[in-house]
Amino acid sequence: MSTPIYIGNDQGYYGTKVVSRNGDKFLKMFIRNMVVPNRVGEITYNNDPHNIMYREKEGDPEWFVGKLAIEQSADDELFDSHERRLFSPTWFREQEYLIMFRVSTGLMLQGISGSEPIVSVALPTDSYIDYKEELKRRLVGKHSFEVKQGNMPYRRIEFEIKRENLYVISQPMATLFHIALDREGQLLNEDLFIQKVSINDLGFGTSDVETLHGETIIKRQSFTSRHAMINVYQLLSKRLTEFSREVDPDKTGKEYPIWSLNRVIRSGEISFKGKVYDVSEIVSSCTQEVGTALVDEVWNRLDFADDITYIILTGGSSIPFKSYYRERFGDKLIFAEDYGIDAQFANAFGLCKFTQSKSKSVPLKNQQEVAATIQEEFSVPSSAEKRVNRSGKGGGKK
Repeated sequence: MSTPIYIGNDQGYYGTKVVSRNGDKFLKMFIRNMVVPNRVGEITYNNDPHNIMYREKEGDPEWFVGKLAIEQSADDELFDSHERRLFSPTWFREQEYLIMFRVSTGLMLQGISGSEPIVSVALPTDSYIDYKEELKRRLVGKHSFEVKQGNMPYRRIEFEIKRENLYVISQPMATLFHIALDREGQLLNEDLFIQKVSINDLGFGTSDVETLHGETIIKRQSFTSRHAMINVYQLLSKRLTEFSREVDPDKTGKEYPIWSLNRVIRSGEISFKGKVYDVSEIVSSCTQEVGTALVDEVWNRLDFADDITYIILTGGSSIPFKSYYRERFGDKLIFAEDYGIDAQFANAFGLCKFTQSKSKSVPLKNQQEVAATIQEEFSVPSSAEKRVNRSGKGGGKK
């Protein structure tokens, strides 16, 4: 008898987040969303399971996946991949998407004999209707490939995605299921399916807003590339170039492409011509400018949210914009991270719960542990299963 394994696979701009349920355990996994061909031949590994290589079979072209792909790719190659992913609604047609899906799903199934994956994936709001059936056709069927982690030898991974075991929903809806369903996939917060609710899913390149009344989606809106985290990066790139010219005796300055800014945003510093400069105020002002514009846009599109009971804020980029949402929407705000796990995993966890809600099967207990894995078991705290306050308060942290 096959063992159903419930998987939520959320492939985003920056990373692929996967949550699975195997017996009584929830597992989560994060892989940087980058896949590039191996153009260097034999390389020396350390025993890090995050160093991943992929091939169809021996003798076929090899691909670097995740962290290893980031390290092996040139800046222009990295930017090209990110740009195609960011601005193409049909990114799932690319070979890189399929490889990332196979690797991330396959690693979740390793060590579980006779498993039957039941998988949910998500599409951005503005491409969900047009492409959900095509994405299903892309993923349904048998997947057979080989994966190498660290200095271990290649091993073959095979699994089959049956059509009846694959679900495609919109990304904001995944977070709704994260909050509305308990860990068994049963309805916990019925109020969210009765009241008028707006789900704001803030990613790197898109800020998607879906408004529901009951179980009916009455409005889908996407602010793709208008008010999103990428705009912070674009604005910061411009401001840092201006700053470098001001402090440069030669007044030539330096260009700061957006793909180089992660370190700057984390540290608040730049190194320029042998000196280190504190640019934390510039980073903060760029975040504030974009965050304020984003909240103004949402405020106007939702007609001041007068008839909306809850605003659910989710997505990997929701954290830097949380304070602007709280100031504008007050106690209507429900922050996904207050419900048990990191905001970047809210969609993946919701997808995992959704697969359980759609299946009548109950996963078997005491399955074999996964070996040589980058999965991370996590406990689901009680805060992940709390009821939404009907008075309009999300019950989360202020």
